[in-house]
Amino acid sequence: MTSSPFGNFLDKFKSTTKQAAESMKLAGRIAGLKVERSTQKAEKERLLKDIGSKIYSIYSKTKTLDSASLNQEITSEIQQIERIDKRLEELEAEIVQLQQELMHSETVVDASEVKEVDKKTSKE
Repeated sequence: MTSSPFGNFLDKFKSTTKQAAESMKLAGRIAGLKVERSTQKAEKERLLKDIGSKIYSIYSKTKTLDSASLNQEITSEIQQIERIDKRLEELEAEIVQLQQELMHSETVVDASEVKEVDKKTSKE
């Protein structure tokens, strides 16, 4: 079966469209992960403020900060922050991986587009 110029054009168009769709899918996933990262960071900031408020509240009532009171009041928030930190690490790793995939997918060159240049006749 002989391929026509029109057939080659359609094949190239399909390939380019597929590659663009894959790139957009990766970019969309990266954007979603970045939104989740921002949400996680905001939640961490909220928890840190809660911890500060609780510590100040304890201090203002007792004028001391004993470890038993602190432990009892902020353990839950600290555990949540630790979970958030772990999730943030996972998100960062996934973002980096997807960005590398995106860069790789955008640098793929179709061999049919590469033209040989005669160095003797070409001028730069």
